[in-house]
Amino acid sequence: MIGDTERIYRMIDEYTNKYNTVQDYIHSHQWLDRIIENTSDLHSQEKLLEMPKQRFISLMSNIYVVGPGAYRLYEILAQNSYEEIKDSIFVLLYGQGELEDRIIMSRKPGIGISFISQILCFYDPKQFSIKDRISKIGICGILGYGKIIPGQLLDDDKGALPYDDMSYTEFHKLVTEVGKHFILKMLQKAGNERDHLGRFLNSRKYLLIDQFLRFCFTKTQ
Repeated sequence: MIGDTERIYRMIDEYTNKYNTVQDYIHSHQWLDRIIENTSDLHSQEKLLEMPKQRFISLMSNIYVVGPGAYRLYEILAQNSYEEIKDSIFVLLYGQGELEDRIIMSRKPGIGISFISQILCFYDPKQFSIKDRISKIGICGILGYGKIIPGQLLDDDKGALPYDDMSYTEFHKLVTEVGKHFILKMLQKAGNERDHLGRFLNSRKYLLIDQFLRFCFTKTQ
């Protein structure tokens, strides 16, 4: 459960004050649509399995655009063949079993929860959130409790306690609760453009919540 909703709303107000109008907010986030389009082949099992190497690397390069990680991409490619990475993504998106089990099976050298959760989020931003160091510290900042762990920005396993130790599913539930407050407050402030903003938020839900968490991360620095 989320305790201090007043703190959350203050952070949301500070975030939204950067945008003069609803259209300004929408325009400022339409770049996410290009990434969604560039990763749309994730929706096809056949395209994913038959994807040539250069196209696959191009697809992967979009995954880290929303956060740090260009160097992580080189590490992943250095430690795994592109066939191995494709197989990992295929198991994650199309394998059988519970999500947490598929996440475990998808892990490979250099492939942690950050990469895995970004794959999930771009595959379906209406259903899956991103769990990485930035979002964990962002949650810590917006809720006002937890302990930020010093470390490198690209360290998937460290960020903030107790969020590091949460499973992806548990963390996703927490992001969802924060996101409900975020979306409600955004719609309340939209006035006559509520329906227009609602449609925009709904189709890109967790990517937009993630952008808010990244703003919250900056407030902790």
